[in-house]
Amino acid sequence: MLQSILLLVAAALLCAVTLQLSCKRGGSIVIQKRDQEDAIASGSVRRRRLLGLNMGIELERKTYKLPYYLEQNLVNWDNLERSVETRDTPIFWHVLKSGGSAIKLMYATCYQLVGASESGEWIDRQQQESALARQQGQDSGGERQRRRLEGEDNNEVSPMEWVQKAIIEQWQVWDESAETQDNQQQQLRVVVAEDGRKYVNVDVTTMEGIARASRLNFASSGLADVIFTPLLRESAELLLDADNHKGRMFAVFRSPVDRIVSLFYYLQQATWEPTYNEEYSSMTIDDYARSPLCESNWMVRTLVNKMEGPLDGPRDIAIAKEIIRQKCIVGLLDEMDETIRRFHSYFGFENDEALTCALQNFAAAGGLQSNSHKHPKLDPNGSTWEIIEKKNSLDIHLFEYAIELWHEQGQWMKNENML
Repeated sequence: MLQSILLLVAAALLCAVTLQLSCKRGGSIVIQKRDQEDAIASGSVRRRRLLGLNMGIELERKTYKLPYYLEQNLVNWDNLERSVETRDTPIFWHVLKSGGSAIKLMYATCYQLVGASESGEWIDRQQQESALARQQGQDSGGERQRRRLEGEDNNEVSPMEWVQKAIIEQWQVWDESAETQDNQQQQLRVVVAEDGRKYVNVDVTTMEGIARASRLNFASSGLADVIFTPLLRESAELLLDADNHKGRMFAVFRSPVDRIVSLFYYLQQATWEPTYNEEYSSMTIDDYARSPLCESNWMVRTLVNKMEGPLDGPRDIAIAKEIIRQKCIVGLLDEMDETIRRFHSYFGFENDEALTCALQNFAAAGGLQSNSHKHPKLDPNGSTWEIIEKKNSLDIHLFEYAIELWHEQGQWMKNENML
């Protein structure tokens, strides 16, 4: 009996010792793991502090997987290692009525850069039509003179026969023009406007134009110094490549409600724009706000490629924020002077005269901004403002985030001695 009791006590002591050792080992593992996590976290904090970035923004960040062509073809904005050995192409995401037209004109006139937008194809077409008209006039004049000299110009042809012959000749000229234009447009080249602006002869503001430019090997041509397009995803996929022709995204942001109000009044008169709709001319801004024509989160929809249908609010805004957080140098329309300076410094445009020209002519509202126009202001406390605000709640969220990034990037640029 005593022997059994002693065996039970010994077994109990053995279990207690084993449990204690296990707890110690487990505690050691837990402590070691916590130490590793603390070390990693402190290292991340140190890296962020070295960059001088806003820790408040970092706390709410969560990494989302970006589309392959955005991830691979666009360089992260804080990656300066590539600039030494490679030439990345600046690609401006043109958010309508946010100062993009001014930026495009600024780089063409003050910096004299070769741009790729919609302008090159239009200039190319106009020049070809003018050349054809001159050629047609010279040919017609020479032919009339030859007929008079050889006695062929007489009244033997009836009026109706003359009209029919003229129509046939016009169709022949049209067919020759179309064929010549198709042949010429199969080659990428730089066209020069009458005022000296230079553009590649493509239109990268439409899907068709981007696809055509891609077929003509736009990326490897190296003709464009800067790209201007509202179609960021399509341009990144087809106009850039991950090997030797990457891009650096930059954009100017504006309050979404102010931007949409400005866009409405502009489209009421802009009959030349492809987005013009005759319905605008008879609408009030309140009519527009309540109609399906009113924009609804255009920026977020463009970035996540959901131009129609419902948006997944939390996920889609997170992806849109992640794209501009990783890839975009942010400018603000309300801070255009500082925006121009940042773009100038970041992209290494070492031309003080060009910067002076840009600041004098494009920094202040009403300068040489080709697309600016005056229009009535909308009451921020009115129901119309509220309707537009509700329809664009995700864009407003993205705009507020862009302002945070603006401050963060400003501090980063100071630490890199760019400002």
